[in-house]
Amino acid sequence: MSISRAGRAPFCFVLLAMTVLPGCVGSHLAAEEPPGARLQGVWKLNRAASEDPQTIVQDLREQALKKIRHAMNARPPGDDGDFGQGPSQGQRRGRRGSGSGTYEVQEEPRPQLPGPGMDPLRNSPTMHALRDVMQRSDYLIIQQSPEQMTFDYGITKRSYTPGAHSVVSSENGVADQKTGWDGKQYVVHISPQLGPAFTEEYGLSPNGRQLIVKTHIGPFELSRVNLTRVYDATEAIVPNSRPSNE
Repeated sequence: MSISRAGRAPFCFVLLAMTVLPGCVGSHLAAEEPPGARLQGVWKLNRAASEDPQTIVQDLREQALKKIRHAMNARPPGDDGDFGQGPSQGQRRGRRGSGSGTYEVQEEPRPQLPGPGMDPLRNSPTMHALRDVMQRSDYLIIQQSPEQMTFDYGITKRSYTPGAHSVVSSENGVADQKTGWDGKQYVVHISPQLGPAFTEEYGLSPNGRQLIVKTHIGPFELSRVNLTRVYDATEAIVPNSRPSNE
């Protein structure tokens, strides 16, 4: 995310103030496929059995507004209480020093609540990661072999080498990626240098008839997101779409 002084996004004060901690996966991710963990097949999202992501989005939006209001109420050092008054509307100008050493000081704009029609989550890295998940198609094709796992959501198709640790590109630079088996679940964990950690766990339901996909995002500038989606096995012909390999 690019940040400029002239048009600073509502979330920038959150991102600049926090310390970024790298994510980690507590357990070892194995390369060898365990018995009874055959995920291969064509799966269709069961929306009735899955969590509604819109509920999570609403919670994130309330968190974002709360943080913005908190930043607005926090007076910067030296503020005399008339912030936002006068012709600058949000900036304070003054002169410091004396004689030839006098120079003009311009303070940073004070964070403002989003105007009508503006989404407080527009610049949220957590929301960006969640939106990528929400935009996937209802169908998931999994191809499985000892050397490679492929997850094809129609608009995105990603392949992984079980047990591998690599460096991949991310929204704001690069990220560490770990992938492999944790018991009977296949795990993909991505930890970017700047941005929320992203983990997905793929496993079968106890009866083996459904695929359970658990997504974990963050915590970063907002609280941790946990989304569980349930897929049913299907023999339907998946609608064609142009995949993108990442």
